[in-house]
Amino acid sequence: MPLFDTRSAPYKATKDLELNWNQFRGGLNTLLRETEIKSNELAQADNVVLTGLGVPTKRWGIKNYFTANATGSVRGLFGYYLSTGTVELLSITDQGYLTKWDEGTSYTTRAGASFASGYDAMAAQLNNSMYLVNGQREMVRYSSPTLVGFPTIAKPTGLFATQISGTSGTNIYSYRVSALSNVGETLACAAYQLSNQPQDLANGTVKVNWTAVSTASGILQGYNIYGRSSGDERFLSSVDGTNTTYLDNGAAIPQELTYTPTSDSTGGIVAKYIIRYQDRLIFAGIPGEPSKVVISGRVPFQESFDLSYGGNFIRIEPDAGDDITGISIFRGRIVVFKEKSIWQITLSTIQVGNFTITFPNLELVTASHGCIASKSIANVENDIFFLSRKGVYVLGNDPQMSIDVLRTNELSAKIRPFFQSLTVAQMKATVATYFDSKYLISIPGTDQTMVFDRERTGWVGPWTLDANAFEVFYDLTDNQKLLLGRDDSPLVDELNEDLGDDKGTAIQVIARTKKEDFGDWTIFKTIKDIYTNWRNVTGSISVDIRLEDRVGNTVAAKSFNVTPTTGNAGIGAEFFGSMMFADSSEEGGGADVGDIVRWVNLNKTGRTVQLIVKTTHAVDNFELLGIRTRAKAVGRGLTGLNWKI
Repeated sequence: MPLFDTRSAPYKATKDLELNWNQFRGGLNTLLRETEIKSNELAQADNVVLTGLGVPTKRWGIKNYFTANATGSVRGLFGYYLSTGTVELLSITDQGYLTKWDEGTSYTTRAGASFASGYDAMAAQLNNSMYLVNGQREMVRYSSPTLVGFPTIAKPTGLFATQISGTSGTNIYSYRVSALSNVGETLACAAYQLSNQPQDLANGTVKVNWTAVSTASGILQGYNIYGRSSGDERFLSSVDGTNTTYLDNGAAIPQELTYTPTSDSTGGIVAKYIIRYQDRLIFAGIPGEPSKVVISGRVPFQESFDLSYGGNFIRIEPDAGDDITGISIFRGRIVVFKEKSIWQITLSTIQVGNFTITFPNLELVTASHGCIASKSIANVENDIFFLSRKGVYVLGNDPQMSIDVLRTNELSAKIRPFFQSLTVAQMKATVATYFDSKYLISIPGTDQTMVFDRERTGWVGPWTLDANAFEVFYDLTDNQKLLLGRDDSPLVDELNEDLGDDKGTAIQVIARTKKEDFGDWTIFKTIKDIYTNWRNVTGSISVDIRLEDRVGNTVAAKSFNVTPTTGNAGIGAEFFGSMMFADSSEEGGGADVGDIVRWVNLNKTGRTVQLIVKTTHAVDNFELLGIRTRAKAVGRGLTGLNWKI
């Protein structure tokens, strides 16, 4: 009789599919589909800030700090720190005046100069003075409480030259002379040519004379003399303002890059951009010369750009169709941003007779991209962040290189669609700052600010706020404050992590996780349990669990609220019989600093699962510590209703 094995095969239950999200330090990712992002990334992070390991919570709130002027948007905001220990907060609005925070909620106007409305202002502090530019008027100096511009002086006239030794020859010598004020240099006067001169001036000295320039007392500082080749006159020497004679005996040697001025800067330079570089001032964005960088002398000659005082200039690919859009400093270099390229300048010196001439050395960093918005440039630890047409880039040393070489890389790839959605005008208006290890880049007029968390290397946002100017300000008690000048009013507001709302308006948070398919997008799953872990909960937090059903629709499978265990304003029942007993729908409640765990026994089928966390009231806040989910794969017989062809 045959033998048959009648034993049943042992049943082996399929393992549960599990996910464990215990941090979201990857931040926002809108470049990939919601099913493609990593589990530590968010598909939406409106008004979110990351803390700790990468825990989402509500962003900082806003309060009014002071009113900068009567009307207009804020065009410039600057902290001014005097050597006496005095601290001032300066601002310029479209009303056109420089004002000072009066240590209350209003302002004090500083008289002496005004600014055209509609133009952003920049400033740099050096030698106890603040220097301001806006591209429309000459530089202004503020030395509390004095605000002054600089008067223009005339160029020299009556130029004449003669051979005083009697030696003759076949050479032609040409001379030009310019006048110097305390801030700049005039155009040089028309050339005077002297014929029949010896080849070597050691054999014959030329005397150069001119008529003194008429100015108010103390304005005229001296004269620069240029020579000797006709049409190619270069710097020879300087004399003080009391002298109108120069003897050229051939000792001075004309040098490269010491040509006569192309514009009059005695009235103070007109520029859009200004930065402090060690003990100098650097300018760019000069009307009519969009590729020119001007370098001042060293303190105490920071208001002069003349060669004899250590100043100079350099043109970077002039008339190449690529204008300078911003300047910054990086490890002893002057970084010059154009819209299509980035350059670096280092300074060296050469000796010309008794004068030390500053010599700028130029080097290309990259020609693949540049900066589109000067106010997006921010120094971030050992790097520089800036906005290009392609998105936010970082400029710094390449860690793979043993030599000191600058490299750029895109920083905003994960949120590239956000920047691609902006118009060119919006990109050019962006303004950024670095505060609390976060790079904030704001788009005026849109109520949108994106935030890069450097510690967790992730983006969040947008935050529903915008600014036309940022300033990290150290107040009278040396407290650090992040201030923003509004783009639609003369208000200056403070962003503060201790605030839970925007001047009484609730901050609405939306944090959306990835759309999880448990590694297989072809299989439906029964979502069994979802655990969420919370901390520091106030108010009431709304949570939606969404599944993708067999039709392909995303449906809300479950919604619940997370509230403090200490209770809300109500006690959980609205009626006792027919009588009102308590109102549990009221806003408010205590905070719960300990962990709160909420468990949902779902047991619903879907192809993907996703959680959305929201807040709607001013008191609402939370820290989402983690999410765990158990699911069971369904047999392949269960498919989408519209899948089959």
